[in-house]
Amino acid sequence: MIKFIHSFYCKLAMSIVASFILIGVLLLGLAERLTHTYQQEVQQKLHLDLAQHVTADDALLKNGQIDQQALKQAFHNMMILGPSFEFYILDPAGKVTTYSAAPGKVKRERVNLQSVKELLAYSHHPNIRSNPDGLIDHLDHSFDVSPLPILGDDPRSPAGKKIFSAAPIIDGDRLVGYLYIIIGGEIYDNIVELMQKSHIVQLSFWGFVAVLTFGLIVMLLLFGRLTRPLHRLTTDIRNFQRQGFSSDGLDLHDWHKASSDEITRLGVAFREMASELKHQYRKVKDTDELRRELISYVSHDLRTPLASLQGYLETWLMRRPQLSEEESTRMIGTALKNAEQINRLIDQLFELAHLEGDSVAIHKEPVAIAELAQDVFHHLHIDPDCVIQLEVSPKDPSLMVLADIEKIERVLTNLLNNAVRHCDCGGMVRVEFEPVDAKHLRVIVADTGCGIPPDDLPHIFDPHYRASNSVKGKARNSGLGLAITRRIVELHGSEVAVESELNKGTRFSFVLETP
Repeated sequence: MIKFIHSFYCKLAMSIVASFILIGVLLLGLAERLTHTYQQEVQQKLHLDLAQHVTADDALLKNGQIDQQALKQAFHNMMILGPSFEFYILDPAGKVTTYSAAPGKVKRERVNLQSVKELLAYSHHPNIRSNPDGLIDHLDHSFDVSPLPILGDDPRSPAGKKIFSAAPIIDGDRLVGYLYIIIGGEIYDNIVELMQKSHIVQLSFWGFVAVLTFGLIVMLLLFGRLTRPLHRLTTDIRNFQRQGFSSDGLDLHDWHKASSDEITRLGVAFREMASELKHQYRKVKDTDELRRELISYVSHDLRTPLASLQGYLETWLMRRPQLSEEESTRMIGTALKNAEQINRLIDQLFELAHLEGDSVAIHKEPVAIAELAQDVFHHLHIDPDCVIQLEVSPKDPSLMVLADIEKIERVLTNLLNNAVRHCDCGGMVRVEFEPVDAKHLRVIVADTGCGIPPDDLPHIFDPHYRASNSVKGKARNSGLGLAITRRIVELHGSEVAVESELNKGTRFSFVLETP
């Protein structure tokens, strides 16, 4: 529950709910305000000439003064026709002199004439309506015409304002006062209050709330659908964080089946990044394991020749006066062989470590592969007392491949040294070339030696691995030659294949690209 509350969707949903509530309240307030203002504007427009008609139809003046009896009769007649109206007589200064309300209802003694003059300016403005004769002269034309509704002071309220109709009461050229009519008086307010409590108004209100709630639910469902990819991405990140780099599989969503929006593209990029990170982690881990193995093998393989080298040198130092020249030469020669073996082992270790790195560059160029194989044959160290037949087939100098000449020479040297070492006297080592297609050539190194046991075949390319029938009597092998060979061939985009049969020989092959 706490996790859901702190989720992005929950925060987004709460923001939407709060926004909808705020918008709903503002809309309700705005609608009520606009409706009320519009209603006031309509009512004021409808009754804009009411006061003028009263003053024109009824003889309110008698001997230059307001006839109270005629005024009361006019009030009575208008109240019958419109019980929501309230009538007031103002003097030229705005003081309330006469009114239609019951005694004690009027709370103001004076009405601000500013709004009265604005209304009169509106009703007599030439762009709005025609000017009645004899009225426009008593208006103050310094006022800007204000839009309806124009609110005036409510004499029944100390601070209230309402819409009204007004007209000047004129005796010849003299302003006697104003007829001030409140539109929608106290009785009207009571009726409006009752209407607001009616079933229709309440039904309309709850209908608006229902529509707003439905819109909120639709928005929440829509945002839930839109944020679902974000939730999936969060789940993938957590799964990846929980699994770490040691897990074999990635428990992530298949983003390629989803849409192509920004979050989906982010999910695809994260999945690819996670896969690449795990691949790099495994590569670093394998490299680290290889380095640990190399250190282990170095400490093991160097121990024997170093001990032998040290032993021979110490013996030679201690017994040098008693040794004959022949014995001294033999001991120094043996020590030198051990030193050379240590040097070869260190060179191979550094070479393999370099080839396992990512910074190895292959510079391919056209290479005459048959001539290169013959050159390697000439540099092989073969016991002159042991005859081994060496052959290249076909000896065609036009056979060309695209390869790094130094590294391919290293491959041929390793394979041929390995073949010669496991061949008995009178055996044969053969390099053959077979076209695979128009763009590739297969290179084969075969021998008639002792072969490799079937159980050892899957491991012969592992560093420092020696087959169970490895030759013991010849020069000691470090077990790194085939590992180096496989890595160089891989850098050329190929693989080393091996076939072997005990006591019949072994056949190594790989494919190179042709120009």
